Amino acid sequence: MEIVRTTYRLTLVAAPFTLLLEKDGCEALRLETHLSADAVTQEENRVAVAFPDAALDLTLWDDAIDVQWQGTGIANAFPMTAPWYGQGELVHQRWPLNALMLPLTPLLTADNGAAGLLCIQTPAWLAANGIVILARSPVSVSINAPPDDAAPRASGFGLDAGPFHERPRLDPGGAGDGRLTLQGDDLHFEILIARDGVKAHAALVAALGRPTAAPPQELFTYPTWTTWARFKDRVNQTVVLDYAHEIIDHGYDYHVLEIDDRWQVQYGDLIFDPERFPDPRGMVDTLHELGFQVTAWTMPFLHPDSEAASEGAKRGFLVRTSQDAPYPIRWWQGTGYLLDATHPEALDWFGDRLRALQEATGLDGFKFDAGEALFLPEDAVTYTPLESRNAFTHHYVDWIARNFALCEVRAGWLNQQAPRFFRLWDLTSSWTHANGLRAVIPSALSLSITGYPFILPDMVGGNAYFSLPENQAIRWIVRRVIMPALERRARRRGNAAPGGGFPALPRFIERSPAFGYAAAELLIRWTQLNALLPALQFSLAPWEFGPECDALCKRYAALHTEFAPTLWALAQQATRTGEPIIRPLFWLAPGDPRALLCDDAYLVGDTLLVAPVVHAGQRARDVYLPPGMWRAYGTETVYAGDVVLEAYPAPLDALPLFERVAS
Repeated sequence: MEIVRTTYRLTLVAAPFTLLLEKDGCEALRLETHLSADAVTQEENRVAVAFPDAALDLTLWDDAIDVQWQGTGIANAFPMTAPWYGQGELVHQRWPLNALMLPLTPLLTADNGAAGLLCIQTPAWLAANGIVILARSPVSVSINAPPDDAAPRASGFGLDAGPFHERPRLDPGGAGDGRLTLQGDDLHFEILIARDGVKAHAALVAALGRPTAAPPQELFTYPTWTTWARFKDRVNQTVVLDYAHEIIDHGYDYHVLEIDDRWQVQYGDLIFDPERFPDPRGMVDTLHELGFQVTAWTMPFLHPDSEAASEGAKRGFLVRTSQDAPYPIRWWQGTGYLLDATHPEALDWFGDRLRALQEATGLDGFKFDAGEALFLPEDAVTYTPLESRNAFTHHYVDWIARNFALCEVRAGWLNQQAPRFFRLWDLTSSWTHANGLRAVIPSALSLSITGYPFILPDMVGGNAYFSLPENQAIRWIVRRVIMPALERRARRRGNAAPGGGFPALPRFIERSPAFGYAAAELLIRWTQLNALLPALQFSLAPWEFGPECDALCKRYAALHTEFAPTLWALAQQATRTGEPIIRPLFWLAPGDPRALLCDDAYLVGDTLLVAPVVHAGQRARDVYLPPGMWRAYGTETVYAGDVVLEAYPAPLDALPLFERVAS
C-alpha cells in the first residue's frame, strides 16, 4: 500500500511488516518488524494493520504519523542511515549516537545506570534528515545494539562501578546492528517529519513545550562556587567561610556559594550539624555581607534514624513497600527512605521544612540532587500510581521548578518547560568521552537538542573522585592494603564516612592525577570550554594548581561574565521560541557532514563558535567554520566559512573563539 501526503510518501509492506517513509524522493525512515500482517485497511487519514497477536493503528498528518501498537514486547527497528541525536545523558557520551552500541535497556532516568543511562532522559531521537521519533509510552531502547548484547551491566558507587568507557561501548568497526530499536507493550510513539535536523528540533519543542521563563540572570553572569569537589563531605563552618575569603582574595567573580553534602546531622532532618556549623545564621549573614548568596545541598532521601523519617512514615509521605512500610532504598550514602514525590501533601511538607530552614538560617536556595527513576524500586508503592517510574522524576523536578527559583536540579523527564538550570551528572577529572572533559560538549548538545536550554555543565575540572590507575599491581595495593587501613583508622577515630563515602586519603594520593585528581592543564582547558556555556561553576581552587592556572582560569571566568549579556539574551529567546542557547555546528550547516559529526565545538546562538582544546598536550586543533564570515575573537583576522582551519593555533592560554560578522 502507498499513501502520499504533502511532505512524504508512505509505503507499507505486509510480510514482514515494514513501513517506508520517503521525502524529497529519498528514503528518510524505515520501520522494520518481524511480524506479518493479516490485513491492511485505510479510511481517510487512518490505517489499521491486523496481525495474529497484535494490532497497529496509524494516524497520518502532513507532518506527523501517530503510531499505536496493541501487543506485547513488539520491537520497532529503524535503520540509522543518517546521524541520530537525542535521548539524553550517557556515562560514555558521544555525538552523534551512531558511534555507540547501547544494548536493549529500559529507558529510565538513572544515577550511573547499568547500561550507561544517566539522570536526564527524553524519549525522543532526532535524525539529521529531519525525522523525530517521540515515544509516548514506556519503552526499552537499543541504539546500534552489539550483536551479543554483551555490554557490561555493572553499576554501583565508587570502586565497584562498572567501566565508564564501556557504558555504552564504542563501535569503531561497525559491529552493532545499525538500528535504533524501540520495544514495549502497547507501544505508542509519534514520527515527526521536518526538513532537517534544525527543523526537527523545532518540531520536538512544539510537541514538548519550551521553558516558561529563564532562571535568575545572575546565574548566567557570575560563577557559582561549590564546596563539593574540593572538600567532599569534610565541610564545616570554618571551611566554608575560609573558602569564601579565598575566592575574594584571589580576585574571582562570584554570586552563589553552595554548601554541599554533610551539613546535616541526619539526612532529611534539614538541620545544620551544631558541631560542624555552630552558628549557621551567623555564617550565612557573613557570607551575605561578603556579597554571596548561599545555597545548601538537599535530596529526597531520609535517613531511617532521622526525626523526619519517623514523621514522614506516620503521615504516609514516604515511598512504601507492598506491606505499607517505608521502603529501604540504597543510594550513594547507604540506605534511606524516599520522599513520595507523587504525594502533594508530602511535597508541601518538604517545601514547608525547606522554607523554615531558610527562615532560620537565611539560606537563599538549594542544590537539589537525585530524583531519578532508578531509585524507585519496581515494586514500590506510591501515593499516585505511575504508568512509568520516570513519572516520579517528572513530579519531583516539576515541583522544585514551581517552588524554588535560586536552585539547580540534576534529573529530568519531560521537564522541558521548567525554568531552571539542569546540571550534568558528576563528571570525573579526566580528558575522556567517558564522563570526562570530552563528554561535556556532547552532553550539553544532547540536552540542547532535546529541549533543555539551561545547562549547568557541572564543575570545572570535574569532581576529583578517587579512582584506581590501570596498573594492576597498584590497584591491588590500594584495594587490599591502603583502603582497608584507612577504613580501620576512620572507625577507630569514630569518623568513618557514612555509607562508605569519602575517607581522608593521604594527600599524595588524594591530590594525584594518577588517582583521579585534576591537573593544572585539565583545569585550564575545562575553564576555557565552559566559559561560553550558559553557567560556570567552580569547586576545585585554581590557585592551588599554580600561578599560571590561577591567572588563566581567572581570565576565562571573566570572559564568561563578558559574554553574559549574550547568554542572557539567548535565554530570553529560548523562552519565546524554544531555540537552544548552545547549538551544534549543523545549526548553520544542516547538510554538511563536517558539521553533523562535530562533537568538540559548539555555537552560542548563531554568532559565536567555540572550539576548545579537549586533548592533553594539544597546542593546535582543526576548526570547522560553517558558511559565513568569521572573525577570530580579539583580532582583526576574518575567515570565509565553509572551511576547515587545519592546525589552528591553540596554545595553553588561548581559546579558539570566532564571531560571525556581516559579509
